[in-house]
Amino acid sequence: MYEQADLDQTTRPKPDRGFCRMNLAVRRASLTDDREEIVELLNRNFEPGQEKRFEWRHLNHPAGPAWCWFVYDRDSGTTVATASVYPRRMFVAGKKLLCGQVGGFAVEAAYRSLGPAVLMQRTTFEPADSGLVAFCYDSPPHARGMSTFVRLGMQPNCEISRYVLPLRSDAFLEKKLGNAVWTKALIVATNLLLRAAGPNARPAMPGLEISEFEGAFSEEFSYLDCDPSTLNGVRATRAAEDLNWYYRENPGSDFRVLVARRAGGLLGYLTYLVYEERVLVVDVFCRQLASVGVALVDALLALARRDKRLLLEAYCSGGSELRVIFKSLGFRERERAAHVVAHEKSNGHAGKLLNTGVPWAFSQFDVLV
Repeated sequence: MYEQADLDQTTRPKPDRGFCRMNLAVRRASLTDDREEIVELLNRNFEPGQEKRFEWRHLNHPAGPAWCWFVYDRDSGTTVATASVYPRRMFVAGKKLLCGQVGGFAVEAAYRSLGPAVLMQRTTFEPADSGLVAFCYDSPPHARGMSTFVRLGMQPNCEISRYVLPLRSDAFLEKKLGNAVWTKALIVATNLLLRAAGPNARPAMPGLEISEFEGAFSEEFSYLDCDPSTLNGVRATRAAEDLNWYYRENPGSDFRVLVARRAGGLLGYLTYLVYEERVLVVDVFCRQLASVGVALVDALLALARRDKRLLLEAYCSGGSELRVIFKSLGFRERERAAHVVAHEKSNGHAGKLLNTGVPWAFSQFDVLV
């Protein structure tokens, strides 16, 4: 387990518009003594039920426990914000490093001016600045979330886009046009057009077998994670312990997995979720992505059509090879879904890791905890 330094900070923030009269400070939160307060803050600012995810996310990650902080009002003692950095092992151009992912970033409604958020954001740099991690990264989903980084003079290292492949028009047309008889006829015709315009199954690779996978991930997945063909760019590790933590121990999530094998050997896998008649591709990871990856998505597409799902959707960064795969299969690039902003200790100079032109090869697996 990685040793954690004492990162308590009680420095008064620099004056900022809208909160210059606030007497705010930061302190390190204890994952045991302050657990109840952390969970209450998260429940108030995110969906209820954070108790179920706290131990999984803050304590049980295979890379070690999270670092967590509070921003509090010195005058009243009231806790007004919290944020965490979850340790996460990453590959950067083939080199395995301990890094950190920012999450659980919550600011109470009465304090949602830019100043407290900037103070909290700056605090999440501490594990990198103190050398506990090589770098830390956040993935704000919108311009409002980027405002703290803009104030700190930081730009995104990459952007995550959403890709969709429509399969049926039922929900869209019924919402727009109602349930009239002529609407149903239009739905049938539109669905036929979507089927005709969509990708057709490609010839199967000789000897390739794709099947559903249940149970625990084993060492063969760790070997795949370290295969030289999968080590380009910046990405999270996908060793067996990472996959079991994310997909099998994740409370309240029902991930499904397809695996591709040839002669019994693992070539790759695809993970996905089904929700509201949609299929979300969480990750596609394999050797020979241009062939095995396409075959895996084709197999998922066949399942989605069989079960009459409305659409497939996926997320990836501009530097990911998945982008080419999705576009080749007819996925349409839609809105920007998140920015990825990273920080490493620089000593006043450009970062040695993050300014080398290495592409960020992120899927949803890399950005959500």
